[in-house]
Amino acid sequence: MGLKELLAEKRVVVTDGATGTWLAEKGELLPGQPPELLNLSNPEAIKKAHREYLEAGSEIILTNTFGANPFKLARLNLAEKTEEINRQGVLLARKARENTRALIAGDIGPSGELLAPLGNLSAEKLSSGYQKVVSVLADGGVDLFLLETFSSLKEAEIIAETVLKTSSLPIIVSLTFAIGKRGPRTLMGESPEDAARAFENSIFSLGTNCGGDSREIITIISALKKQTSLPLWAKPNAGGPRLSEGKTVFPESPEDAAILAKELADAGVKFIGGCCGTTPAHVRAIKKIFKFAVSGKIG
Repeated sequence: MGLKELLAEKRVVVTDGATGTWLAEKGELLPGQPPELLNLSNPEAIKKAHREYLEAGSEIILTNTFGANPFKLARLNLAEKTEEINRQGVLLARKARENTRALIAGDIGPSGELLAPLGNLSAEKLSSGYQKVVSVLADGGVDLFLLETFSSLKEAEIIAETVLKTSSLPIIVSLTFAIGKRGPRTLMGESPEDAARAFENSIFSLGTNCGGDSREIITIISALKKQTSLPLWAKPNAGGPRLSEGKTVFPESPEDAAILAKELADAGVKFIGGCCGTTPAHVRAIKKIFKFAVSGKIG
């Protein structure tokens, strides 16, 4: 089954939740440790996390490759591990989803660098670096690509173009917005209208994830809905992060996530999951709110 077929079957497709914060909550990830490195050092933890989301009802899971690009890995002196980490990320997701109908999204995050002229990263170097990532994910067997948590529309455009040149798989682009006096804007000042204009004719779905207060995502989605005919994607955090006794916590419960998910669906969102602070319990509650069967087992 492909993405179009899955969407045709469902009012809402339920995706997965957070990776890094969930692994940290379980004690599998040390403070400051990139979760992508666990693909090599603790693959069973990653496979188990995938299966927990699948058991909760996720119909799309993301490979644990969000930060596995050569630019971020170079800061850890691990750029040469880029292909291995991505290859293993797909393999673990594929093993976890055996005997299910779930789809695998090749998860691609931003480089963490500023494009010229604001920074030193050229468009050519950005595209070349992500070419390796895209090729490995496609060859590994992902069903679609997710470009998420981008705060630079230009960076997302360049990477999406790289995917289009490399693969015929569907692309979802998810941007991070903050709401100010001018309404929703990315860190670079781009609006939902700018995003729709950039991607309306080239990708499968457009949306938003992460950000601050989860309630703001309703405003962001409403703005996107006015500008695009593309299916909408949303993965809000479990509320704004807070510091409690020296530990970062996300305050919203699974029940809170389910209520928000219902509002997002009513606003026109077709793909709903969770970002930072969300867990399999949040996904299970979201699944339940749409009255989908949750057996607690894969199959």
